[in-house]
Amino acid sequence: MPLPVSLRRLFGDLPSNTYPSPPSQPHFQTQTSNPYANIAQGSPTARSSLWSPRRRSRWVPRPLRKVIRFFKSNWLSLPLFLIVCFVLGAAVLPYDSTPRLAVRWNWVQLTGKRPTEDWVLRERARFEVNWEKDVGVVLKTGYGTRKRVGAWFESVKVRGAEEVLVIADFGGVIELDGEGGKKVVEVYDMVKRGLENPVLGGLLGHKRVGKYKRLTEAVGAGEEELAAELSKEFGWELDALKFLPGLEFAYERWPDKKWYLLVDDDTFLVETSLKRFLGEFDPEEEHYLGNAVGDFRARFAHGGSAVVLSQGAMRALVMGNPRALRTSYLESLDEVWGDRMLAKALIRVGIYLEEGYAYLFNGEPPRRSKIRGDRMCSPILSFHTLPEPEMMRDVGEHFRNVTEPVFWLDLWRIYGVHPPWTWDPEVAKRRRKVKGEKERVEMAKIVLPGVKSEEGCLGEYNRRFRDSSGAGWVWGKPEPDTCVIYRYPPPIEYEVDAWTLDWDYVGLVDEAVHTVENVASPKECMEKCTGRLFKKCIAWTWEPVTGKCHVSPWMIVGEKAKGQDKVSGFNIRRVRKLERKCPTFDGYESRRD
Repeated sequence: MPLPVSLRRLFGDLPSNTYPSPPSQPHFQTQTSNPYANIAQGSPTARSSLWSPRRRSRWVPRPLRKVIRFFKSNWLSLPLFLIVCFVLGAAVLPYDSTPRLAVRWNWVQLTGKRPTEDWVLRERARFEVNWEKDVGVVLKTGYGTRKRVGAWFESVKVRGAEEVLVIADFGGVIELDGEGGKKVVEVYDMVKRGLENPVLGGLLGHKRVGKYKRLTEAVGAGEEELAAELSKEFGWELDALKFLPGLEFAYERWPDKKWYLLVDDDTFLVETSLKRFLGEFDPEEEHYLGNAVGDFRARFAHGGSAVVLSQGAMRALVMGNPRALRTSYLESLDEVWGDRMLAKALIRVGIYLEEGYAYLFNGEPPRRSKIRGDRMCSPILSFHTLPEPEMMRDVGEHFRNVTEPVFWLDLWRIYGVHPPWTWDPEVAKRRRKVKGEKERVEMAKIVLPGVKSEEGCLGEYNRRFRDSSGAGWVWGKPEPDTCVIYRYPPPIEYEVDAWTLDWDYVGLVDEAVHTVENVASPKECMEKCTGRLFKKCIAWTWEPVTGKCHVSPWMIVGEKAKGQDKVSGFNIRRVRKLERKCPTFDGYESRRD
């Protein structure tokens, strides 16, 4: 089979001069022996002979001429060649160089796939994890938030203070009220430890160091009010100085731990889910896990959602590259976010955030956690934004008896709110004794012929059932002029939808929530959610005063909307279809009706 013309030309099998010869000249034009004289006479023959492609190519090396001719005849090869050169060039650049980070970011976006969640149902983990022996928790607090520490220890399931390292911007002890009496937890001043590093020896006049000295003097003088004000003013700046010395200290204290967790004092860890999650990874490999935020130059794990580092990652960070660690120490004096600074330090030793598992980490409290369609049946590993000790204790109380991994959808049952789109378990038991489906539906159905308005029907539902059942009421489409209340939603084939008065299943409205103005009724708002225009809608909220309808791609468990006039509901068909995909455990309560 003969080679293509382009390849033959590249390897010299064809003449290099493939350009057309100059046109013949008229016989009447006089030619001279001096080519420049011909140019002066306007001879085209002289111009073509002096500036022909062959004459120009004499100034270009022969191998390069072959390459140029190849790309001219194969124009698609040039952009591919440039892309390959860019990728290979980025591969030899430092780990934290912008071109390399850009290539990696785009590659992950193009090829990244959601990882499997088979580990949730696996009876035996790939790598055994003993929570007390293999996991070290680094709890990060500050002088202004130190009162959260006691509630954190009461709520999170840990055996004792010896398994938790408390780091802060001050030193001392904190007394805990336990079942066996009071316990004392030591608090280590990691800002002081970091400033003792020789790398920062010549920078002790930095303004951030001055702020730390002001706080230390106020604490030492016993001026608690002043220290609290200073901590509130610039405590977040000092937070960035805790990360690296805190992790170094943790590695010195626990050199043999398989996993290291860095959490804030308002972060709740779901131990049952997290333990099974860690069992999927080899701790000797370099793993950096968490809730991904930030741009491509520094994708980092959100500190409030918990940061997970394996033994391999900690070893590389602390001992792998001392020069890179010194650079990160210098950055900590000016870095705004400590969790981003930690990510940069890890990137310098070649460790990047594994973003495929980011959706498992949560930065919100349980009742306001956004349950999206793509994670409804996925495990949840953490909660955040629990600033008050009472909030942390409330979460700990609800999760105290949980023994299996927790799914996002389980938040309804854990908080005792019956999902409005499912049958109540007690009603389901009675339904199984009834053969006819119509009879089953009639068990939970109440018809009020004299109430024809939506507002009146809402009022009847709330008066009868809202405080006792927690389930939504539904409008029966087969009887549009009659108020039909279902104490528990009927089967999926029945065309009904649940609405709830003085409740909000959407939560905080942001750019992902679509707001429609001038909506006249809750039924119209519901139709916005269930229609074809918003295919990913899960929940909706209507505000009667403003006429705004909020259509959301998630739902929250929510709470009673105190002092607010709202009506909220779900796209029941979509929620039910998503719920039926959720896995179940042997001996664990089924999530399906």
